[in-house]
Amino acid sequence: MPIRQVVADDKLRIWRNFQIGKLLDLTMLDTRQYDRDITDVRNLSVPSVLLVTDVPELGVLQHGTSVAHAIHTQVVESIADFKDRSLMGAAQEQWLYSTLSESKKRNAVWRVIGQQIVFSQLNEGDGTFDVDAWDGYRANRARVLDHLYQNKISNTVVLAGDSHANWVSDLAHPNDTSYDPATGKGAIGVEFAGTAVTSSSPFGDNIAPAPADALSTRLVRANAELQWSEGSFRGFFVLSIDSQTLNATFYGMRNISFANLDGFSTAQFTVKNGQNRLSRPVAGGTVQAGVLKSMTV
Repeated sequence: MPIRQVVADDKLRIWRNFQIGKLLDLTMLDTRQYDRDITDVRNLSVPSVLLVTDVPELGVLQHGTSVAHAIHTQVVESIADFKDRSLMGAAQEQWLYSTLSESKKRNAVWRVIGQQIVFSQLNEGDGTFDVDAWDGYRANRARVLDHLYQNKISNTVVLAGDSHANWVSDLAHPNDTSYDPATGKGAIGVEFAGTAVTSSSPFGDNIAPAPADALSTRLVRANAELQWSEGSFRGFFVLSIDSQTLNATFYGMRNISFANLDGFSTAQFTVKNGQNRLSRPVAGGTVQAGVLKSMTV
């Protein structure tokens, strides 16, 4: 999507901030391209003649994955914890911290961070992570969370996409026992990650709700911060924000084969001013699609 050039001397920069009165700062990041350290490029242009089945030590990977791609992914996984890895580059990262602090200083109520990829830790099973998301830049994620915690910056909401599935999480350091998944105590914000409008689900092409929910059940059990997962329906979500409450309503489309309005609300979530977590019971305790963590205990 074309946007107005942000600064005259940097045509590649798209990161910018919008101040919406005292209600919120909308901080838009570039977590895809700008000065980003090496990632797991899933669309590598490499020969697929050599397959994983030809290399026994890589046999655990998906059949048909090229050896070059498999090795590349393993390299990125081996450096995902490196402390100097950056998803945004030093200039953008420092700008983000300054922008968040300035937002607090000017007494904006909400801080909404728009960016491209899933922020919260997402264990996909057996310790597998998507290292093309923030899980491949764990120290960078920790620095962002540290800035929020250490500077007592409240009412932060991260928006994400890219994964083609729906995820809603409290924001907290991964594996931090001071965070309570049942109550949300210890969280410092919330993440809303939306699915694709028409692109296929990572759970499987045209996957039905029942098998998708079976996968979602495993995922919400395996990830402490993850409060809702939904992987069948294509759709979108909408935020409504006032000084006391931020609401997120997710929508699923029943038919994506042509342009139509045949959608329904799959889940609704509330964040209250100063709570820094999803209001409990999450989604009011019930959803029309997907799986809540509270449904699995």
